[in-house]
Amino acid sequence: MTRRATSPIPLRQPPDLLTMTSTALDSSMPGSPGVSARQRRLRGDGGVVDAGMETLFGGVALIAIMLLLVETVSFWHARNVFDEAAAEGARVAAAFDGTCTAGTSKAESLIARRAGGWSSGVAVSCSEVDGIVTVTVSGNTPGLLFDAGGFTASVTESAPKER
Repeated sequence: MTRRATSPIPLRQPPDLLTMTSTALDSSMPGSPGVSARQRRLRGDGGVVDAGMETLFGGVALIAIMLLLVETVSFWHARNVFDEAAAEGARVAAAFDGTCTAGTSKAESLIARRAGGWSSGVAVSCSEVDGIVTVTVSGNTPGLLFDAGGFTASVTESAPKER
């Protein structure tokens, strides 16, 4: 008697493509190899890759909108600081004993106090024509990324000179 060696664990054989039923290879079934991308789209089967790309582009768009919002807020804040400094400089220069030098000095000190480090490139000018004192403040607004993307803002305020 000869003994056959048997394995304690039965081995599974991979399925043979020839023995599979015809419905597994039918191109009308979703997910079968014969289905085109257009047919999957028509059935609503977008797949994981499509959702990932939509999420990626949506995330990039959301970040861009947030950066634009922060840039807009920093521009309006800088413009308000410039406007306040120009109005105060015009008020000081238009006083009875005021001069353009005093108005310019007051505007520069207000900008330095309110703006901090980003106020280094701000220019203040003052002129008096026909009894009207005009103070102009112009400079770059703080940028979002390391002060690289700021805008230029210019504000002019006028006041009649006291007599």
